[in-house]
Amino acid sequence: MTSIRIYVNFMAKIITIAHQKGGVGKSTLALNLAYSFGRNVRTALTDTDPQGSIVQLQEIATGIDILPYERHTLQSDYDVIFVDTPPYIIETMRPIFLQSDLVIIPTKAGVPDIMAIRATIDLVKEVQQEKKYLKACIVLNMVKSRANITEQAREQLQVYDLPILAEIKDRVSYTNTFLTGGIHAGNDEAAKQEVEELTKQILELL
Repeated sequence: MTSIRIYVNFMAKIITIAHQKGGVGKSTLALNLAYSFGRNVRTALTDTDPQGSIVQLQEIATGIDILPYERHTLQSDYDVIFVDTPPYIIETMRPIFLQSDLVIIPTKAGVPDIMAIRATIDLVKEVQQEKKYLKACIVLNMVKSRANITEQAREQLQVYDLPILAEIKDRVSYTNTFLTGGIHAGNDEAAKQEVEELTKQILELL
């Protein structure tokens, strides 16, 4: 188990999951990372998408708090707050990035997903001009077993000059986590190791 130690000055670390394209697994990734952090520190998860499914988990989530998103939500008394975002760039995204400590940009290894990532990265880099300590990274998510495609994707993503963190494979066990309490509540040890490694790398960035 990754040991999570986060020192904050009366403010939560805000980790935002963003990509303008839908279908890249943002909500599933946000949920599992929140559960992973929630095993050790006070963790909340919120969703800025009015149509999002995260808030509907309030009654069944354990170990983390699911919060409806309002502007003051990111000033709440937690160690870490994960922010799930809608599959498009909205006018409220820039203020959310300005409040964030880290923006995680998940993407599949397919060409359309990698091409679509540019708008999100451009917005992150624009915000970094104002908020110098905002960090960002890319996560290859829902990765298929064909390693050659993944390596090609990594090569294409290097042009953005952002850290590319641990891969999350395309596993049925992730699909089920909305009802099972996160990947750590199940029996898929390989998936648990993936989330643990990603958690470790996120901590190193923070």
